Order: sequence, then structure tokens, then C-alpha cells
Amino acid sequence: MTMPETHEQTGSYAWVLKPITEIRGVRHALTMTLDGMVQAISEDLTKDEADGIGAMTAALHSASRAATNAVLGAPRSTPLKTVTSHNDRGIYMVMPVGEGTNTLIAAAGDEDMPMGVVAATMARQAMKLGEQIMSVPARTSNGAS
Repeated sequence: MTMPETHEQTGSYAWVLKPITEIRGVRHALTMTLDGMVQAISEDLTKDEADGIGAMTAALHSASRAATNAVLGAPRSTPLKTVTSHNDRGIYMVMPVGEGTNTLIAAAGDEDMPMGVVAATMARQAMKLGEQIMSVPARTSNGAS
């Protein structure tokens, strides 16, 4: 896993992707904020590809959350657990990283990748990353922790 030098948090979340990309059939993985800012990417994605995917994924997640909550009559603030897209080229899965964070984790793979294994691994890694994010002390208005 690498993260291009041009991304602000070089390597800080790359560790979370390694177990996902080691699964048979997984081609790419990345983490991004809810507004599409990429935090970490798998080796086979370029910065430009990742930035575009991050923006589209944030929009996909937001639209899916709104549609799901509307059709199910859930409050607008109800979090979405997973978004999965599937076409003849493969599968793309997206999930939030813990409650109260603004981070998403995503993986794309071949049609024959084991979705259950990928989903379970993503959930485990998302939980670990969520715990790490939530354990970082908040900054005060003067910039101190």
C-alpha cells in the first residue's frame, strides 16, 4: 500500500488497506472523507484516479444514504452501513469508518471476489481505523490538543 506524496496525510491510513487488498480478487482499496478527499490508496491507483473516485464515491454514498432513508422512512440522520455496486466488470463496496467519523473505506474487485470475506475484512479494518480516529484528541481553538 502506498499513498502518493501529494496527498496531505502521506501513509497515515495506508495500513488499513493492506489486509483488504490481500484478498483474492480485490483490485483497489482507498479511504476518503465524506466530502471525497482521499486519505490512502492502494498501489495500483494513480493520484488522479483516486481523487476522481473519491469524489464520485462521496457523492454515491450521500445519494445512497438519502434514497435509502427516504424509501425506508428513516430519519435523515440515519447512517448508511454499506453501499455495494455490481456490474459485469466487478463489485465496488463502500462503508463508513466507525460512528462519528467523516471517513469512508472502499474496495473494488473482480466479480468472483469473495464478497463476504471482503465485507468482513473491511468492517474489521473500518472499526480499527474508527477507533484510531476517535482516540486522537480534539484540537482547541488555539490549535493545541
